[in-house]
Amino acid sequence: MKFCEAMDKLKQGAKVTRNEWKGSVYFKIVDEGVRSFQPKLMPYVYDDDIMVSDGWLVEGKEEEYKFCDIIPFLQSGLKAMLKDWKEMFIFVDRSTKSLVVHSMDQMPFIPDFESFTAIDWIEIE
Repeated sequence: MKFCEAMDKLKQGAKVTRNEWKGSVYFKIVDEGVRSFQPKLMPYVYDDDIMVSDGWLVEGKEEEYKFCDIIPFLQSGLKAMLKDWKEMFIFVDRSTKSLVVHSMDQMPFIPDFESFTAIDWIEIE
C-alpha cells in the first residue's frame, strides 16, 4: 500500500511497516505519538528459578510447557516465550552457547524520503 494508506491505518491503531523492514522496524501510535520499534538482542539474564519455571510457549505449538520441556525445542532452533511476554522471546545463540532475548524496543528511527514514496507499506499483526 502507499504511505498515506499506511498512515491512515496507523491512526486507526494498526502497526505498520514497509515490506522490506518486516521483522525489524515497525511503527505504532503510543500516547498519541508515532513511535518506532526495532529489535534489541541481549543476553537473557535469569536465575536458578528458571529451572522450575512453567508457562512457556514455543513457536508453532499451542500448549504451555515447563522450562525443562522447552530445551529440545530451543536446541532445534525454535523460539520460546513466557505466556505473559509481549513481543519478546528467547532463542539459543549457537556461537556463544547462551540464551538470548529478542525484544522490540522503542527507538528513534528516521525513514529516508524514499520511504514516503514507497508502495510496499503493510499492516502487521
